[in-house]
Amino acid sequence: MLEALKAGTLDAVIPQPQAQVASEFKAEPSTTTETAALPDDLFAHRREYLQGDRFATIGEASNFFTKVVGVSFEGRQDIVVGLRGDEAVELVRQPENEKDPNAIQVRYGALQLGFLRKEIARRIAPNMDAGERYTAQVSGVTGGRAGKHTGVNLYVRRVRAPSTVRRRESDATQTASADALRVALIGDRPIRDAQERVLERVRQGVSTLAVMGTGRGKSFCFQLPAAESALDRRGKTLVFYPLRALANDQYDVLVRKMEPFGVRIFRANGAIGDEERAELEDALQSGEWDIILSTPEFAEYHREQFTRTWNLPSLVVVDEAHHLYDSRHRPAYGTLGSFIETLGRPQVLALTATASDAAFPHVRRALRIERWVIDPTVRENLHVIDARGRSDTDKVRYIADTLRGDDKAVVYCTSRAEATKIAERLRPSVPGEVAFYHAQVPRDKRVMVEDLFRAGGVQVVAATSAFGEGIDLPDVRHVFLYHLNFNFTEFNQQAGRAGRDGFDAYIHLLYGEGDRRINDYIIAQDAPSIGTLRQLYRGMKGLSGADGLRMTYEDIARTLDLDMVRAEAVSRGVRIFEDAGLVLSGRDDDGRFVRFLETSGKVDLTQTSSFAEGEAIRDSFERFCSLALRADAETLEAIINRPIYPDGVPLLR
Repeated sequence: MLEALKAGTLDAVIPQPQAQVASEFKAEPSTTTETAALPDDLFAHRREYLQGDRFATIGEASNFFTKVVGVSFEGRQDIVVGLRGDEAVELVRQPENEKDPNAIQVRYGALQLGFLRKEIARRIAPNMDAGERYTAQVSGVTGGRAGKHTGVNLYVRRVRAPSTVRRRESDATQTASADALRVALIGDRPIRDAQERVLERVRQGVSTLAVMGTGRGKSFCFQLPAAESALDRRGKTLVFYPLRALANDQYDVLVRKMEPFGVRIFRANGAIGDEERAELEDALQSGEWDIILSTPEFAEYHREQFTRTWNLPSLVVVDEAHHLYDSRHRPAYGTLGSFIETLGRPQVLALTATASDAAFPHVRRALRIERWVIDPTVRENLHVIDARGRSDTDKVRYIADTLRGDDKAVVYCTSRAEATKIAERLRPSVPGEVAFYHAQVPRDKRVMVEDLFRAGGVQVVAATSAFGEGIDLPDVRHVFLYHLNFNFTEFNQQAGRAGRDGFDAYIHLLYGEGDRRINDYIIAQDAPSIGTLRQLYRGMKGLSGADGLRMTYEDIARTLDLDMVRAEAVSRGVRIFEDAGLVLSGRDDDGRFVRFLETSGKVDLTQTSSFAEGEAIRDSFERFCSLALRADAETLEAIINRPIYPDGVPLLR
């Protein structure tokens, strides 16, 4: 089956095994009383987390919209009447408040307007108490009957506490800044030799292709120089990802690690919300950004904005760069090299684990790259075990039977509900503690899960892909791929979290053909097909009145009752229609609206960035399935544990 790789999407010659490098990780931290009680607390709130508390992650948000509560009391209506949009107001902490120690008062000069709602206050009060500042301005005043004003809408921005790292004032300060950035990104782990070689070339200003296997730190090779450049305001970094999900994972990591330094980070894809898109447009209009994580389709669709003089990057990063070769049917990849040329021929850093005999020269030609670094390290300690095609009951039994002693394990699942359910089923069956981990678990709880897992207080974490980028744990002995992944990158990243200390570790394939139908359904919501979009457009237009369509996306989906269409698919569809100039969507005093615009002639939905991104998701999954469901364990192990690079090419140039 290894020979089949040469003719498939990973057509390559597998390099010979190299000696395993020694462990590079430090000793682990100890647990605390608070984290030791975490598993019980997690399971006590599992239903709350699954229901999706819409305020759960607001403590991490850089900005949000909300309403002022308590406006109707104590004669505050008279104050509200005089407010205008964009009026600045002040948020004042009231820790001494008898009714709520997390209280945050909203003031207009010396006058009190009301409070932030309790659900929000309890999540951002700790940030304010830690020294972070929030600014707010009036985004709207809602009107009631007979001209009586009844509410105030606010737009709130988070001003994160500045880092102790300053901009360069001397060589000593620059060194301290680089050290602080390195620790923020990778902790105390030393930089690997291959990473050093890549960083040398990037700092010399030469375009470089880096070929490094899974778990060898490709992302760090752009994160550090991008952050350094942002800190010194020397230039901007534009990063391209083949899929928006990959960009979103990296975005979450960089925001958490780099925003405290003052680095201005944005993501650019067709799935971001209205408020985030407005912020991105403001940043592109003013040039006030440091790092943008984009899909090629989004950048191509918004070429005019990206090629403005004040937005030209000094460094362009192309992650998963082999897609320039094996995704040539994606128009945005076919023209990516010429697009980068229009950015003023910036320095380029291309990153991949897969540079076959054909892909290696193709990427270099397309991106005008003359220098490269190849890390030939093979992670021989990783072993793939084929346990595919089992029932859910057998999967859980298999995991429980496999875990003996105190070996650490991660069980990867496709959904929050599945991660929670599997954690519950494993809890009485394995020797140590079990926790679950997904994006709806509050950030502070997720950090506690990571810390407790690192320290050995938790043995098993059942998780979604949220337990991913930026979580670097050395001694995970087992990774169970419970459900089918969506693409090779996710598959490699999750499998590659095993055995980073160099000792034997095992990747257990538990997924099967039945999981494909689950993923098809999820993709249908995230990337509706052209047929579905046509049905959705006709159906929504039929529901629209003189004032447009004023229904929630959930109600639209229920009313139309189209196959494979739920609220998320409606949301994606509206974004595509908007990109195509068919509709205008937004919010006003009466809530969300969708208004249908006059059009002349036929509109091609496939030319929008949002639709093209969706097709990339679908295509990537289909090609992944062709190997993931049929290849033998030996072939899949080779994909996971080693880079693919051409014969007869020196490792460094």
